[in-house]
Amino acid sequence: YLEESDGQDIGIPEVGMVFNNHMEVNRFYRRYARRVGFGVSVRRSSFSQEGTCLYLELMCCKGGRPRYEPKFRKRASSTTNCPARIRVKLWGDKLLHVELANLDHNHPVSPAMARFLNSYKQLSGPAKRRLRMGGPGAMPVEEPSKMPVDKLGALEELLFGESKNHKFVERGRLKLQPGDSEALRLFFTRMQAKNANFFNVIDLDDEGCVRNVFWADAWSRAMYEYYNDAITLDTSYVVSKHDMPLVTFLGVNHHGQSVLLGCGLLSDETAETYTWLFKAWVACMSGNLPKAIITDQCRGIQSAVAEVVPGVRHRICLHQIMKKAADQLSGLSEYKAISKALQKAAYDSLTVDEFEGEWSTLITYNGLQGHDWLRSLYECRFSWVPIFLKDAFWAGMSATQRSETITPFFEGYVDLKTSLKQFLGKYVMILQSKYEKEAQADFETFHKQRPPVSKFYMEEQLSNVYTHNMFKKFQDEIEAIMYCHVSLMNGDGPISTFNVKECIFLEDGKRTMSKIFAVTYNTEEKDITCICGGFQFSGILCRHSLSVLKFQQVREVPSQYVLDRWKKDFRQLHVMGRLSSDVVPDNRVDRYDYLSMRCLQLVDSAVLSDKYRLALRLVREVEKFLLNSNTHDDTQPRIKSRIPKVKPNTVTGQNLVNVVTDNGNGGPKGPEASASAQASQIQKGVAEKAVVPAGYIGVPANVQQFMGNQAAMRPSIVYMVPSGVDPQAFGNGVLMPVMYQQMFQQPNGAAQDTLANGKRKRPRAQKPTETSHQSNGTSGPAAG
Repeated sequence: YLEESDGQDIGIPEVGMVFNNHMEVNRFYRRYARRVGFGVSVRRSSFSQEGTCLYLELMCCKGGRPRYEPKFRKRASSTTNCPARIRVKLWGDKLLHVELANLDHNHPVSPAMARFLNSYKQLSGPAKRRLRMGGPGAMPVEEPSKMPVDKLGALEELLFGESKNHKFVERGRLKLQPGDSEALRLFFTRMQAKNANFFNVIDLDDEGCVRNVFWADAWSRAMYEYYNDAITLDTSYVVSKHDMPLVTFLGVNHHGQSVLLGCGLLSDETAETYTWLFKAWVACMSGNLPKAIITDQCRGIQSAVAEVVPGVRHRICLHQIMKKAADQLSGLSEYKAISKALQKAAYDSLTVDEFEGEWSTLITYNGLQGHDWLRSLYECRFSWVPIFLKDAFWAGMSATQRSETITPFFEGYVDLKTSLKQFLGKYVMILQSKYEKEAQADFETFHKQRPPVSKFYMEEQLSNVYTHNMFKKFQDEIEAIMYCHVSLMNGDGPISTFNVKECIFLEDGKRTMSKIFAVTYNTEEKDITCICGGFQFSGILCRHSLSVLKFQQVREVPSQYVLDRWKKDFRQLHVMGRLSSDVVPDNRVDRYDYLSMRCLQLVDSAVLSDKYRLALRLVREVEKFLLNSNTHDDTQPRIKSRIPKVKPNTVTGQNLVNVVTDNGNGGPKGPEASASAQASQIQKGVAEKAVVPAGYIGVPANVQQFMGNQAAMRPSIVYMVPSGVDPQAFGNGVLMPVMYQQMFQQPNGAAQDTLANGKRKRPRAQKPTETSHQSNGTSGPAAG
């Protein structure tokens, strides 16, 4: 098995390195690959009859071309013909010499996802524990969110103020079994001690007895910042009378998986109870309201939503309505026919007039004019019938087809008799398993590629940007194009109207029916709208719209229909899009709260970038920098790169960005000028420089090349220097060394001089052009 590296820099493969045997080669390359974040496979090897290695070539596990299989056997392929490899050959001195070292990858690499590769799954027990507890690639269980200080007073008023429509209602108390109250207290104490961003609030009656409880862990609060466009309040455990009256707030991530955004325990289903629950949840999420919310059909919930979040688009879950219909209508003699007619009106109506006609037929033909439940259902039709809900984005969270179902987040872990004590005992384990599924989906997305189902370029276009699960949904729509026939109805001007006739297979799979969908396309704006509303519900263009694009010979999906929401790097894009403006509170308490929020956002960025150890070093050095007596509140920190000395015959590499911010007087002065000049010499022939946003450290010049060349990274050192301060004047006192990664490409001929001094390179040797640094991160003054 392969033990995890202890964090020491073992160097990078270079032509000229020598090894005693093939086991040393294999150990060295695998440790290097594990640190960079890719798997290793044997490409070729040759051994003598005595077992001596004559030739060995190791490559990235994504090397090789994908096999072409029949459509019905096609599986996701992990090979991308990656060129990264190392080749050694036995020389006359009976040592294995590196003759080829290609460090470039044509795919992203990530140490955080390497644990899912087959190369590293057979770890020892201690190695697995280290990996879970914080080694490279460890999945954090909890992550903080933000708490704007300017909303604190409003949130307190929201949570603890009187309800606008307050009236006395006899409310119940939370039913707890023996041991539940102590388990709840210990759970809150443990979670709060583990992460101060854990949120919990308890509703007590006048006698001090518990009525309702709400909590959200730090990870849930952090995820809400990303997935707050559409959320669901799942009350299925309360409705089905479980021993534990659990309710959950759920979102959906960029893989289409459910994300937990908060939990509650309710004593009853009154409007007052749900009003308290929504107030607690909104306060937990810092007053940031969702754009849309999906709930069960309940008058108490509808009243609470109207009071607490009046501007949010509210939808009643259609799947839950159909489940209730079975209970409410099962006693009728013509139940099957009524249920079929109800489903036809809800699922198949494409226009308001069509729904009204189907509903009128359902009521009149079956004599249901006096049925109270159907009458209440019709009164709130604007909240559950799909044709009335096409004005909002629902992230695919509510069923719009007969075959779709909604699965509770804790499915398989909670049954009718599960006690609160049992649930809290396995709560963290359940969440960890859910996070592992998301991490596995990330791995599948970045390291495997779904086989194409067509020759359309738009399929290739989205395969490069969408996650696996969402791209699979797009492929389903692509495949369904063969069942659609397009006819042009009106083509005057830039706006054209089409009828798309789709052949739909019924539930038994044998019978079919035809249905016509109206599609409008604007050739100038590239806007396309289908009457089915599929894009609004799921964020994926429907088969009818794709059929029209194909008919119009449009090769690419218009950019406005390629949502960032389903992209592989959605969370990174969200972080990059944050507003950079900061507020300056006028008192120390608010400043403490705001700095805490900004630091928690930094934690979020550190976890997303897979730079855990770098973040720890930054935190330690920032602390030293702030406590230094030579800095003050108006100090402007600057990032100054230390340029390693380069020998005449050595090509340093490409894609190096030297981030040196001037002091506002026209550029670097004094001792900084020579370093800048040296940096400009190194950057000759480099790709076009990128614009470096304010606040970014060591940003690569070309993001795409950065993703493809992470294997060729070498550590360098930059210094944070107060603006206007001569870095030579303070020695090591005020300088802040910050480790970061700069991109280098090893030229094929750069290693020809490695044996010029007559000495062999050993496997762990670094090139003499690199400046050695102490492991504790300290260093001398900046190169001048």
